[in-house]
Amino acid sequence: MITLVKGTDTLSFTGNSRKTFINGTVVWLNGPVVKKWGRWRILKCDVDKTIVPLLYPNRSLISESYRVVVLDPGHGGKDKGVRDRWRSVEEKRVVLYLAKKIKNILKHENIKVRLTRTTDRAVSLKKRCELAKGYKADLYVSIHLNGAKNSQAKGIETHIVPPVGYRSTSNLSSVRAFDRTAYPGNRHDGANMILGYMIQQSLVKHIGGKDRGVRRSRFYVIRNVSCPAALVECGFLSNRAEAEKFISKAYRDKIAQAIAKGILSYINSVKRAHRMKQ
Repeated sequence: MITLVKGTDTLSFTGNSRKTFINGTVVWLNGPVVKKWGRWRILKCDVDKTIVPLLYPNRSLISESYRVVVLDPGHGGKDKGVRDRWRSVEEKRVVLYLAKKIKNILKHENIKVRLTRTTDRAVSLKKRCELAKGYKADLYVSIHLNGAKNSQAKGIETHIVPPVGYRSTSNLSSVRAFDRTAYPGNRHDGANMILGYMIQQSLVKHIGGKDRGVRRSRFYVIRNVSCPAALVECGFLSNRAEAEKFISKAYRDKIAQAIAKGILSYINSVKRAHRMKQ
């Protein structure tokens, strides 16, 4: 482990790995930290689009706004999303509950919030992005629950769009043409990093459980919206212990509060950047 300290910030890197810890929260880099000519080196892209945005957020947020938050509860209608095998907990219903709860919390802070769906109905991925544009979204958070073939998989993860030319965290092969395409979401790489990090940090702090980290993925909705965006996976319904937690209203409320706190931390950081500009 290679640890760097700057003021109140602590960065811990693992040699020959993309996994790092920034102030205790897991963040997956775009490339591994490697040793060359006797020194550990990090990609310039990760300096510019991971480290600098988190240590100096004003630079990435000064041109962003914060007035309209769009929450995107995944799935809906015939698309149930993930469903557990034990209690019939359905992703589409849980994430709609979370989105409505988060909206109420943010409204108390005088934040304007819109949802891509307010009922149990199907909304296409393209339509979700069009709605965000129509609402003039300043930030976009898509809410999901996870599933895996491995029933032991557990924890919380938050996804942001990778920079152009870099792989998704789950992609262990070479860079593809898909990875070299610039999407609307890439106009906000620095702000994406800050938003994703603050949501993940808040969830791990207030919910606990396994920190699976801020990850890079080119999910349709976060790559095609023209504002800072993140997609949150709040836990695994394929894991019996985690699935049972979502039966509890108190647990769902706790997750909603943690996501809302992460969003508010981001909004307050944007406001701070604007004040510094004056």
